[in-house]
Amino acid sequence: MLRNKFLKGISLPADISNVLKYIAVQKKFMQENTASILQDALKQNDGSLDLNDINKINNYYGLAVPAILGEAFCTLRGSSMSFNERWASTCQGAMTGLFDDFFDKDYMTDDAVEKMISEDNTSFIKRSNQRLFDLFYKAALEHVPEKKLMQETLLEVYKAQVESKEQKENYISTERLIDITFHKGGSSVIFYRSAFSPAASAKELELLYNLGGMMQFSNDIFDVYKDREAGIKTLITETKNIQDIRDLFSARLHEYYQNAYAAGFPKKNVRAFLHIISIGIFSRCFVCLDQLKKDQQLTNNVFDVHQYSRKQLICDMDKKTNMLRSAWSHINDIP
Repeated sequence: MLRNKFLKGISLPADISNVLKYIAVQKKFMQENTASILQDALKQNDGSLDLNDINKINNYYGLAVPAILGEAFCTLRGSSMSFNERWASTCQGAMTGLFDDFFDKDYMTDDAVEKMISEDNTSFIKRSNQRLFDLFYKAALEHVPEKKLMQETLLEVYKAQVESKEQKENYISTERLIDITFHKGGSSVIFYRSAFSPAASAKELELLYNLGGMMQFSNDIFDVYKDREAGIKTLITETKNIQDIRDLFSARLHEYYQNAYAAGFPKKNVRAFLHIISIGIFSRCFVCLDQLKKDQQLTNNVFDVHQYSRKQLICDMDKKTNMLRSAWSHINDIP
């Protein structure tokens, strides 16, 4: 354990430098290849697109899916990302926020959304956000190694989104919340993996599904204020004790990190792969959970999501202190 912490501490500057490099490369790629697409979409906008949609493409999904997940996939297999893989991964990321909005903002019927991801969907496309989604969808299909595989994995993402509607019901058990969380996150990561060659083995798919579930768990930790306002139940909004959530998150992370080394990849590749997703995603969660633990102390040490302000629930990872805490968690809280 101490040796592992020492090695992570030694490699931390290089790991952070690599992640920053991946982000810079992806930003340049998007400036050269997608900026004009987004500008044209806004010019022809019927009001269904807004700056938040563009921000999610430029600064969140369209950026992070290739720069963090995509680079992690490539690190695991031991070769750099090809132009086609980057294009497909970028398009998949760009699709993500728009796809979520079909459910969360546009309130399209399940049947209508399913038709949007069929091959012959032209007659169902009515609005600007749907046209932009379809443009990226068709471009992704042109660049992925197996078109059918991407379509199948996207259909599974759709099923997980439909299933997640249960999170607005009056009662939902913890076990069911875990299932929904992991299906949503796991299916999404396997969808993103379809942009890369070779096709994933059964062991890799199991690993990515579980790590994808942890990524959705991570999103829920940071989205606790947004989910509270929207009436969406998650493991975080429903808990009475943040330490229970921290313990669950840590235990699952340790289990899946151990499983990663048994997935059949070279050990050095696995280590580098885990370092990317740790710095890019998981280490930040401990910072947010520790902030929520402090909130809990204000309410007789019982966490009540309805008792806290927006400022108390939102963890600002642009603060230097939180960045340092995240680096500390990468070394001390991540296996």
